[in-house]
Amino acid sequence: MSIALIGIISVQWFWIQTAIDNKERQFSLNVNAALQTVSEQVSERELREYLAVYQKLLDSIATPKESEITAVFQYVDRNPNTNKTYVYNHGILEEDYNITPSLIDNSFQDTISIKEYKSIQLTTIIDESFENEMSTMSSIERLQRIERISSMDRAKYSAIFSEIAANRAIHRRVTNIELELLLQRELSNRDINIPFEYRVFNETLATKIGSENFINSKGYYQYQTPLFMSDQGESDFDLVIAFPSKKIFLRNSILGTAILSVLFTLFIVIAFSNAIYQIIRQKKISEIKSDFINNMTHEFKTPIATIHLALDAIQNASVQENPEKMSQYLHMIRQENKRMHTQVENVLQISQLDRKEISFSKTSEDIHKQLERAIEHVSLLTQQRKTIIKTSFDAKESTLLVSNNHMTNVWINMLENAVKYSEDTPEIEINTFNTSDFLCVSIKDHGMGMINSVKKKVFDKFYRETTGNIHNVKGHGLGLAYVKQIVELHHGTVSVNSEKGKGSQFTVKLPMKNDN
Repeated sequence: MSIALIGIISVQWFWIQTAIDNKERQFSLNVNAALQTVSEQVSERELREYLAVYQKLLDSIATPKESEITAVFQYVDRNPNTNKTYVYNHGILEEDYNITPSLIDNSFQDTISIKEYKSIQLTTIIDESFENEMSTMSSIERLQRIERISSMDRAKYSAIFSEIAANRAIHRRVTNIELELLLQRELSNRDINIPFEYRVFNETLATKIGSENFINSKGYYQYQTPLFMSDQGESDFDLVIAFPSKKIFLRNSILGTAILSVLFTLFIVIAFSNAIYQIIRQKKISEIKSDFINNMTHEFKTPIATIHLALDAIQNASVQENPEKMSQYLHMIRQENKRMHTQVENVLQISQLDRKEISFSKTSEDIHKQLERAIEHVSLLTQQRKTIIKTSFDAKESTLLVSNNHMTNVWINMLENAVKYSEDTPEIEINTFNTSDFLCVSIKDHGMGMINSVKKKVFDKFYRETTGNIHNVKGHGLGLAYVKQIVELHHGTVSVNSEKGKGSQFTVKLPMKNDN
């Protein structure tokens, strides 16, 4: 399960990384495609402008019917002082008169028509610059002029126009508004709606065309494409674009799927952890139950063996003739039987408490008298161990509404534990006192004590501190679990303060007002 879980987490991490890489590659492809489209659109727009001017020049020349200009725009010059552009045109005019040689001489059978070729030179002055010439033309007029240009003429003169345009400054060929609008449109068409910074470079030198904050994007990855490519595939200008929020955009693009993946993986981890916890818990419960069965067997084995020996002794004729010995053996059988009954009763009481089936009637009782009865009940055990018990009943209000039998059993269990877990001569201190609305009963011994890990589990059912295979302390691990449940049913609390080798102090706090 651990290997499978590690594998799932690794695969999920690899998938997320791969998804980010794929998104980044797709992002780069879309950006490069958008830049290429923008570059083509800018070049196409510039070519259309030149073609519109070219067609206007054609319209200014009185061309014969069915004539064709085969060359134009040999030289363009601009005078900055007069703000005028001089366009020197040199073309060849071809005119077909539809005349064949047979019309002149009948002997000629050739069908080739006679054509006239003229050399035309024309100088056109475009006032207020080339841009003003374009601005005087309406969009419809410009479109009509461009449509009248044949595809052959368009291809023929595009190279000439490129050479002419190369002599113009970059800020006269394209504007910030045009580039920004085109970039926004093309990127938006490819679902890239994040801020960007751009700049046009002339080789390594930045031009005036670009966003103001481009310098702040120097640390980010930049994309570029040539601008105004020549027929030879060369360009002096590059359009460079950068995206400051690119990483955030890429992460957000897979954020939803990544969160679901992490969430489901987390569910698997929680389920796996819970499964491991339950396995460990069941293992501990199984060990505790095994210990309980072993302890129960040991606790029953001794009284059964004692009863068996006593019965064998009673069957002896000499014992039957001696009433004193007979009475002694019968008393022994009665005590051992009572001991087994008590052990069974403890187990049944815990079972009834778990199922909430125990009968629980409360009466007004004096806790001090209950403690005295509990001390008397364990007198045989305390006498056997020569136990020293010191009492200090300082509580002024000691009468509470409690279950007499169960609370008496609580004190008996606590006293028996104090004796059993004390070495040599046990010393027990019993104190009572009042605090605000509570009656507190403290039972302190100077015995073995407990470490912190044992203190946390001492009130758990069937729990007993591990002492190896030595069974020098008898019990089932049910006494303190019973104490805790009974005290809580009286809306009280029980706590322990202990130090290994210095003894333990158990404190029970019972509310003075307990109507339920």
